[in-house]
Amino acid sequence: MTSVTAYFKHAVGVVAAAALLTVSGISGAAAAPLQVPSAPPARTAPTLGTPRTAPELAAPPLAALAGRTGIAPQAAGVGATAATIKVTLVTAKTSDKTDADVAAIDVTKAKAAVTSAGDYWRTISDGKLSIVLGDVKLGFVTAASSGDNFDVILDTITKELGWKADPGQALVVFIPRSDVVVYSVGGNLGAGWSSGPTTGRIVMPLTSSFTSPVLAHEFGHVFGLEHANSLDCSNGRADTAVSAWSIGNTECYAREYGDGTDLMGVSQYSQPYINSVLYDYGSFGSGDEIRNLGTLQGSQTVTLLPWASNSPARAVKFTDPGSGEVYYVQLRLPVGYDTATAVNGNKGVQILKGGPQPGSSLILPPSTLTFSGWYAPNLSWQVGGVFTTYAGAQIRVNSITSTTASITVDAVSPAIVNELDAAAARNVLGSPLRPAALGLANYGAYRDYERGTAVWSSASGAHESTGAIRNTWLWSGMERGPLGYPTTDEVGGLISGGAYQLYQGGAIIWSPATGAHTSRGAIRAAWGYTGYESGSLGYPVASEVDGLRNGGASQDFQRGSIVWSGATGAKLSTGAIRGAWIWSGLQNGAMGYPVTNEIGGLRDGGVYQMYEGGGIVWSPTTGAHLSKGAIRTAWAGTGFENGPLGYPTSSEYAGSNGTVVQNFQGGRITWSPTSGIQIIR
Repeated sequence: MTSVTAYFKHAVGVVAAAALLTVSGISGAAAAPLQVPSAPPARTAPTLGTPRTAPELAAPPLAALAGRTGIAPQAAGVGATAATIKVTLVTAKTSDKTDADVAAIDVTKAKAAVTSAGDYWRTISDGKLSIVLGDVKLGFVTAASSGDNFDVILDTITKELGWKADPGQALVVFIPRSDVVVYSVGGNLGAGWSSGPTTGRIVMPLTSSFTSPVLAHEFGHVFGLEHANSLDCSNGRADTAVSAWSIGNTECYAREYGDGTDLMGVSQYSQPYINSVLYDYGSFGSGDEIRNLGTLQGSQTVTLLPWASNSPARAVKFTDPGSGEVYYVQLRLPVGYDTATAVNGNKGVQILKGGPQPGSSLILPPSTLTFSGWYAPNLSWQVGGVFTTYAGAQIRVNSITSTTASITVDAVSPAIVNELDAAAARNVLGSPLRPAALGLANYGAYRDYERGTAVWSSASGAHESTGAIRNTWLWSGMERGPLGYPTTDEVGGLISGGAYQLYQGGAIIWSPATGAHTSRGAIRAAWGYTGYESGSLGYPVASEVDGLRNGGASQDFQRGSIVWSGATGAKLSTGAIRGAWIWSGLQNGAMGYPVTNEIGGLRDGGVYQMYEGGGIVWSPTTGAHLSKGAIRTAWAGTGFENGPLGYPTSSEYAGSNGTVVQNFQGGRITWSPTSGIQIIR
């Protein structure tokens, strides 16, 4: 039996390394080949109850089964109410077996397994849950075959017996076969259905050394629990987001049964204590076993006691302020039900949280790389180990003795605190006012000081956030707004005493005369082309204004504006030409958005700017006037400002009899619906 533990899960036997393994006490049953289904087929719900998510498979579901779904467990809290579950124990003579086959079921072992399960759950529930043996029906003749799917067997015998799924009732059926078939896949040491928080049905194969722990495991399903899984990540990341039916990183999955230190994980010959996540989920015990630290603030050092003891406050849980997820920390020592399993690398501090399937747990071991075989050798953290949640909270193992462990939990890891404090020091922000805190986007952190705040994210590092620039950043939505996190501290030395700070999505610019305003995107790029605050536009006097026609935006500066639309890009709008454009109705008027910046070099120092609906032309002697439509086309035909008409001296205006007129230095152009264009010199 020395090598059996290394290969067995909930299986009767598996072929491993070309060696056929058997377990003594299986009445000579041959070992079954290892089989792993890709997914259970579609099925119709049985007459009574709902199936547990995963029956006890002969091999652990690996990547191919990572996305397998199932039925949610019963509502949490069965352990909060006292209940006695009366077991109807049946040894079944199936249609394909003989009386001699049925006699191979060791009834004494079967009864002992019921008693063992009762002792286990009575201890777990602090005496509130009892499992007692009721009716015993030996050699019950059924029409079901031992090779039928477990749900068929249970449904058939349930109807034949007339058994009712009343609260406090459980049906346990042993069949004369070495394994149980689950959705056409053999090699299973048990399968169960739950019909309510304290009622369910279980089918078991021939008795073996695994009968007691597997039966206790199946009663865990009856009480609303799912499996104790482990986080498995191909890149070895320590943690990832977990939500209902979802793992937040594609390189990670919940390895089913992966927690071999737990009754609801891979089967052991012993019956390990269920972990603190499942214990809390089921509301077992008296309610004082797990100390709730709440949402972490600052740093706390706490003492853990052996989880399998009956001591109050022996484990802790806390809410990560960055992600809102709840983490549990417990100490596995060889005490009580953990005596056989809390050894070597599985003896020590364990960190867990709820798994993606409601009612399941997920252990977060020191290494999440895939382990070989069924039993992970190092699920516990040792002295000096440091675990950091994906949102930045940290757990450090300070010491472990034969009776206790000391851990320190930090809302923000010391490394991040050091970065925040360094940013505060180089910017002379003064002493910290309170501990660093998480809660910003993408698991960012911040800390308030006497003269401002330091802000950190993994992508941007730690930088100051102070004064008028900080106020504008707050107004923009902080790190969740378009600017994101700061990527520099404030930088001074601009003209007229100005300063700026860069962000992931742009910048904020400040001067004593104009205040602090955002600068981002295409408008910022266009402003940069002019020379920023040292160029023709000067400092921004307002932040960007969105919501213009067709999704456009604009920003005003000391000496003009920049206007952007998706169709035209960002263009400058300044001086007299801008004044004429404003007069025309800006982007909502006949000219629409500018499609060029101002273009100089015309005769006599003239300048023009093109728009969606035409142009605006300026000269020192004539000013700025609109030029559009048929009249502009006619003017172009004369040579624009270089022709006999010269520059326009007015924009278009209404004449008599429905005509439209525009004056030029050398004449005028008129248009009417009846006569069209006329050039008058």
